Amino acid sequence: MKLYGGNSGRRRRQTPRRFDDRIIEEARAEGPYEDDEPTRRRTPEELKRIDRMIERYQRYKRRKRIFILSILLILAAAAALLWKSLVRPPEVTPPSVATAKPSATASASTANVVSYTRKTGFFTFLLLGKDVEAGLTDTILVGSIDTATNTLNVVSIPRDTLINVSRSYKKANGMYSHNGGDIEKVKAELKSLLGFTVDCYAVIDIKAFEKIVDTVGGVDFDVPVNMDYDDDIQDFRVHLMAGPQHLNGEAALGVVRFRQNNEGSKFGPGYPRADIDRIATQQSFMKALAKQCLKIGNATKVNEFAQIFKDYVETNLSAGNMVWFGLQFLNIKSDNINFMTMPANYEDYAMETACVTVKLDDWLKVINSKLNPYKEEITGDKLDVLTRDGAGNLYSTAGKISS
Repeated sequence: MKLYGGNSGRRRRQTPRRFDDRIIEEARAEGPYEDDEPTRRRTPEELKRIDRMIERYQRYKRRKRIFILSILLILAAAAALLWKSLVRPPEVTPPSVATAKPSATASASTANVVSYTRKTGFFTFLLLGKDVEAGLTDTILVGSIDTATNTLNVVSIPRDTLINVSRSYKKANGMYSHNGGDIEKVKAELKSLLGFTVDCYAVIDIKAFEKIVDTVGGVDFDVPVNMDYDDDIQDFRVHLMAGPQHLNGEAALGVVRFRQNNEGSKFGPGYPRADIDRIATQQSFMKALAKQCLKIGNATKVNEFAQIFKDYVETNLSAGNMVWFGLQFLNIKSDNINFMTMPANYEDYAMETACVTVKLDDWLKVINSKLNPYKEEITGDKLDVLTRDGAGNLYSTAGKISS
């Protein structure tokens, strides 16, 4: 009599048969099984047959594991190749051979020829903040990121800086609008101020700035003056009291765009030096924003920042380039982020207009210490800037002021 009870003496499996179930059933079909006759000892032949079946099953499991592991390795390699092909640094501007202008006593054949060599891991960029009303770019930032030293340098070019161009409007904030948005012409004109062509550029819609501030959760900032300004044409309004406060995107945009209060405002005129004081505020805020971006909670938002740039920024960077720069930025400590303003005569007057003229020697020091992508020094004869001589006369370093 069966001792197991229940139906045929053995509970039937309700789940689909697996490979090991099939092996056991094959063994049972070929001879008595231990569960069927627990009191009968197996013959040596039966034990060998079962051992072979177990070995077969183990070989099957090993092949299955190897197959799965191979698939995973292939997928990992494909993902790594895709990441490397997409998330990468931009192509840099190749160095050019520059020829210094010969002096009055030298011939062209004796001109100094300089062959430039690019620094490794060093990238330069231009950021233009576009004005809503006229397309002028009142915010002009030239910068460099050195991935070898994990350093970021950003230099503000005052919007009223004179540039030596043939058109009647010679201020730097007209480089974009007066060239019909042709960025290659902008880069060429900017090269006259820098002595090199920037690698990357971004023309930024003001909405991008607002969204970035909101994405990082706002920024704590000490507003320097009472701000009371309305501009119906540009749909721009800012009404903030001076002092420390937490700014969302809209309020932050008001702070960095503010130059002066409404006429007759009870708070007075606003900044004493208008655009120059505004640049100082922009730099302070940008540093505070950079620190906020570097916080651990925002380190995972590189892709969100890249999407904002894609939606609101005209640039020569791919999405992969922007993610790559974002990852490099996360390696930079806040102490290695430097903001400065181009050394200049900020309250100059020339060509019948209030303007800014470059202080050549000081500017060359900034170029070579903060921006120069070459191992060789950039000298004044490689620039074409409008500046003052020792007697206060306006002249061009290229020898001729364009009319």
